[in-house]
Amino acid sequence: MYSLERNTPRCRIFWLDGTKFKTNLFILFFDLPLNRGTATQTALLAEVLKEGCKAYPDARALAIAAEEMYGALWDISIVKKGGRQLLMFSLEAAKAVEVEEAIAFLKAVAVEPLADNNAFSEEVIKRKKEILARRLAAAKDDKRAYAQRRCLEEAAKGTALEICADGYAEDLEQIDGKTLYDHYLKIVEHGSVKVFFCGEEREKRKLTAFRKVFQGGEPVTSLQDATILPKQEPAFIKETAVMEQARLLLAFDTKAEWGKRSYAEMLVLNQLFGGDPDSLLFQNLRERDGLCYDIKSYPYPLTGLLFVQTGIKVQDAKKAASGILKELEKLGEDAVDTKKLEQAKTALLRQYQNIADQPWSMVDFSAEQVLGEGERGLDPFLRHIRNVTAEEVCRMANKARVRTIYLLSGKEAAKNEGK
Repeated sequence: MYSLERNTPRCRIFWLDGTKFKTNLFILFFDLPLNRGTATQTALLAEVLKEGCKAYPDARALAIAAEEMYGALWDISIVKKGGRQLLMFSLEAAKAVEVEEAIAFLKAVAVEPLADNNAFSEEVIKRKKEILARRLAAAKDDKRAYAQRRCLEEAAKGTALEICADGYAEDLEQIDGKTLYDHYLKIVEHGSVKVFFCGEEREKRKLTAFRKVFQGGEPVTSLQDATILPKQEPAFIKETAVMEQARLLLAFDTKAEWGKRSYAEMLVLNQLFGGDPDSLLFQNLRERDGLCYDIKSYPYPLTGLLFVQTGIKVQDAKKAASGILKELEKLGEDAVDTKKLEQAKTALLRQYQNIADQPWSMVDFSAEQVLGEGERGLDPFLRHIRNVTAEEVCRMANKARVRTIYLLSGKEAAKNEGK
């Protein structure tokens, strides 16, 4: 990753070598602190901006423009990274498309929206609010994802991490064309901007055209401060829904820091704990004890949070939770077998090395480094992983503290459990 800026202006531009790919990938995003008061507005804004801009005055015109760029793929989306909400504009186009043309398209959809009298169309707002409301309602139907979100909310109470970047249905009513346009202006005039270009090196300087668009503004805010978890006693949360299989999640705070050696230690710990089919949780709780239908552990990006999620019969919840805690204790008591440690590190290294074969993965990883204030590149990151020792894994396991145990089960099952 190469930064086209020597200092840190509001708009930072990065180049990734995409010589071996058939397409160029352009990503522009506004890096916004997650805030309950504005999260829904930003999520709705992403949908409204898809309706057109001055150069392409409706969704059909935008589609035609993309088709004329040899079928380029574009989108405006919301992405949550740590305690940040990213309003992201993306364009992936064949290299036959002139870079200047791609830049002009991104600039048009990002900073030249359709508005009349400093307000977005109320008709568009109404339609997009209905679409977003349906999407938020549908999100609750995916019980695995819903349980993950709820466990994160409980584990990260008091921080930006608990806020849903996709917005809240109950906040939609108060948004109109004027308030949303005012919110948009604040973002464009003051928001921190990151631009990533994965393509040919000879083209990278053309991206500096974005400097003129995003000048001045407020200083970049720190991501690290937004993700410091306050001290709290472990929380035990039970909720019910219409479902057959119960979902059990445990959230641990490892105190690992993104960009530091401790983050690599947490990644290796996760791999051994529940990160793949050879892990302790999968082999012991699922295969040996038959306590769950599925089980996996995973780190939450840019934080020291480590989660375990599993599908169980509700009557096995206590046994499963106890078993998960015991497996973590084992990692903190006994040195990991050398062969298993090397296998875990090899699997991790392979996973991250594959990033270099996919432009989207390259940009995603690089964006996390920039947001986490690391910017060290892939090789130093891999070196941290290679150097993790069995003793460090043991210490990391002992550092991990339970913050939340969350159980989502069927209503009938929960009723029977209480008898």
